[in-house]
Amino acid sequence: MPQKKIIQEELEALNSIKNLAESYEEIAVIRMQKIKDAVLKTRNFLQSISDIYVDLKASYDREVKDLITKRKKGDKNILPLLQKNGETLLVYLSSNGKLYGSVTQKTFKLFVQELKKKTDEKRQVLVIGTAGREMLESSSVKIPFDYFDIPDTKVDINLIKNLMTKFLQYQKVYIFYGKFGNVVTQSATSTSITGEDIFETEITNPTPRDDRFIFEPNLEKIFHFFETQLMSNLFSQTLLENQLARHASRVNAMEEALVHIEEESKVLHQQQVRIKHLMQNKKQLETISGVVLMDEE
Repeated sequence: MPQKKIIQEELEALNSIKNLAESYEEIAVIRMQKIKDAVLKTRNFLQSISDIYVDLKASYDREVKDLITKRKKGDKNILPLLQKNGETLLVYLSSNGKLYGSVTQKTFKLFVQELKKKTDEKRQVLVIGTAGREMLESSSVKIPFDYFDIPDTKVDINLIKNLMTKFLQYQKVYIFYGKFGNVVTQSATSTSITGEDIFETEITNPTPRDDRFIFEPNLEKIFHFFETQLMSNLFSQTLLENQLARHASRVNAMEEALVHIEEESKVLHQQQVRIKHLMQNKKQLETISGVVLMDEE
């Protein structure tokens, strides 16, 4: 009897976990459907716009090397926001919540691989989300990093503005995040939001840009526009991409959990049936033993 009671308690616990997993899955599906179309349509548009940004930077490098030199030296004669510190910022975009499946771990692994690379660049690290902070603090990579907190959904525009103020200080900014492929596949990726390469492309050897442009009203103002307006849009897109990938990953994780719960429930039901049969056999043996004793008397 005690074993029968334990099995019943385990079945009830599994049923509670099943209900929780189904709820998580349904919520993730609803949230994924809300942003999926907008993310995929905006992705293509921003890739095209960032292609122009890459052209602009290539022309910028060729035609105004003196301006680049002034910017690195902090020359006060150019726009203040065009002055950079010459460093690269690596941003790990994680989450505050958990149970988001494997995409979070994939992205963190990609981020750590980049941190371990040897380079002559001066690099700083920024982690967004409590889950990422916890993983980096408990990892083997012991480096100083800044932390910024952003909600998993409904990000306030003022938070993005605060981050843009920080991003604009750096020569290069790379974002590490989860990218949605489809409901089954989500990948870890990194992309530049400062015009080093086309947004969300993985071309290792990009084609040199030889186009030349005439800048009106002037190069500084045009470049300032791209750096402020386009950078914020690119970063906002990575936030939505990351949300979409996390929701899809959670759907997969909950689906796998439901499969395991079903398998475990089958095992427990089989044990229940086995115990029931053992109890029936025991009663039958006791009945037969009683009849035998009566016959002997």
